[in-house]
Amino acid sequence: MVTDFYRDIHTCLNEVDNDVVEKVLFIWKNNFQFQRRDSGRVFIIGNGGSCAIAEHISTDLNKRCKVKAYTLSNNSLTTCLSNDYGYHCAFREWLKLNHVDESDFLVAISSSGKSLNILNAIQFAQSQGTYVLSIFGMDGAKPVEAVENNSFIHINSFNYGVIELTTETILHGIIEELVL
Repeated sequence: MVTDFYRDIHTCLNEVDNDVVEKVLFIWKNNFQFQRRDSGRVFIIGNGGSCAIAEHISTDLNKRCKVKAYTLSNNSLTTCLSNDYGYHCAFREWLKLNHVDESDFLVAISSSGKSLNILNAIQFAQSQGTYVLSIFGMDGAKPVEAVENNSFIHINSFNYGVIELTTETILHGIIEELVL
């Protein structure tokens, strides 16, 4: 029933570790100096529905928060990188092309938490000192747990719709705090 779906979203939102969200907000507000054009950039990655979320959040960060936010949504570049380096490395190569560093921020979204292209991008971003927020569902890996300047949110569900809507709600909540 649809009420079960709504209940599952509500349950997942209530299980979100708000300390992690507050940490991300603190870092975004203080280290990335949002509202300034010379501050770091936000790169957001995801596959399928998570890519659609990445595009939506990137748009809102640009328009509402005046933050330089980017997604890999250029079909020609995506297929070029996938062809030349393999799909499992496309996001990593995109981050390399954009010279991500410690002034930037990566948001990695994966419903399964097992997508190699997402995990490879996280590993590369971490090696460059880029702060990473990973939002994973299902029984996905916790790729950033042991790294100090990274955050991880696990959404305890195996339902793609629940994971995606919970992810988007978390990110919209962060945006609402940034525009105030």
